Parts: sequence; C-alpha cells; structure tokens
Amino acid sequence: MRKVLIADDSPVALDVVSKRLLASGLETVSCVSSADARVRDPADLSCALLDLDLGDGDGTMVAASLRATRPELPIAFFSGSAAPDVAERARALGPIFAKPDELDSAIAWVRLHAR
Repeated sequence: MRKVLIADDSPVALDVVSKRLLASGLETVSCVSSADARVRDPADLSCALLDLDLGDGDGTMVAASLRATRPELPIAFFSGSAAPDVAERARALGPIFAKPDELDSAIAWVRLHAR
C-alpha cells in the first residue's frame, strides 16, 4: 500500500505535491476540499498530507474523519497559514510543514510513512 491522500484547495500546490510524490513511485488521491477528502475511504491509504485551510473546512476536520476509521493513519499538514486554534489542533495530530518553504521536508515525511 503506497497510496497517499493529498488535500489542498490550491490547484498549484496540489499539482506540485502530486507530481513530486508520483515521481517517487507513490500513488496519490487528490482532494480539493474538506468535503471531498472526508468521504474518502482511508482503508487503502499509507498516509495523508492535508492543507489546514481547505476553504470549506480545515485539515483537522479531515484528519478527525480519517482517524475515526484508521486511528493509526499517519497524518501531516502542509499549509501557508492557519488560525492559531487550528494550528494547535493540528500539532496534536501530526507535524505541520510550512508551505512552500518546507515542501522538501513534507515530501520526505510522506516517503518515510508510505509503506
């Protein structure tokens, strides 16, 4: 299982991250909204990389939905900004990588957690 869920409302960020992961031999499931990501079945995911601001919700909502089914699922966040309360909730769920400066670190984290 080497499938990675990526949720980001920025088409540019989604494309960049997806291409980097595909080049690493990983399959991606791309979502452009919180609603789209929350209906995904996490059963076949290795990990998830979520934006904190998804327009229609935040990444912590998606993380909670994924973890309700797969409590052990590794989740990280890749975000340009977040409200302090959202960032605090996110830190309790996984690491936060700053967009775009920590793209390499976020990709390295995904590679490490994708089995």
